[in-house]
Amino acid sequence: MRANRKNGPPKELTPKIKKGDHSVNALTNGNLNYFRFMDRKEVRVLTTAHGPRHVATGKTNPVTKEAVIKLEAVHQYNQFMGAVDHSDQMVTNNAFKRRTLKWWKKAFFHMFMLGVLNAYIVHKATAARKLSHRIFRRDLAKQLVQFIPFCQEIRPAACPGQSSLFRLTARHFPRFILPKPGAKKQNPQRMCVVCSEPKKRTYTRYYCNSCDVGLHVDPCFEIYPTTKDFKRAHKRRHALME
Repeated sequence: MRANRKNGPPKELTPKIKKGDHSVNALTNGNLNYFRFMDRKEVRVLTTAHGPRHVATGKTNPVTKEAVIKLEAVHQYNQFMGAVDHSDQMVTNNAFKRRTLKWWKKAFFHMFMLGVLNAYIVHKATAARKLSHRIFRRDLAKQLVQFIPFCQEIRPAACPGQSSLFRLTARHFPRFILPKPGAKKQNPQRMCVVCSEPKKRTYTRYYCNSCDVGLHVDPCFEIYPTTKDFKRAHKRRHALME
């Protein structure tokens, strides 16, 4: 707990502890114990399950080579709750700093930062190339803001399901439209994709066997596989003939 926590023990009841001193200041109120212990910094603990006992952590001081001894309550807290503190620390260090009156915005960005942290944990566990949290967040931000054009599938009106490259390079042969077995129409027709307009459709008895579109033999079958914009080419040719 923090030293300035409301309703905490008065400072005069808990004298200062020097760094390196393993002594513990303790206060008791029924089953509730208050301990003050000096680690790298002063640590205050409220507990109902521990006494003022020191335990070995299994670690050694890299400088003095001595065994690291801590208060039992502090050691168990680090052992079982350390991951929670570490997660909160990583999220807090990169928290959304903009103040807002909308509570849901703060909740949203907190959940978003937790998602980023979870993604980083999964990345560390699965990726061959290890990244620091800062580098991972930087790369993630770049990927989120980079320009990705909206790729909408555009099918040429003249050739459904076929690209312009295929239309201009494939081999085209006219075929006569035959009636389907049992059909009422004995002379079936298809709309010509070259000379038909939205309000003025034209029909033909022939189609292209490669593109499966209706085409007049002359001149639409010549324009369709040789020009990229066959609609404009047909209008230009029609204007010259007039």
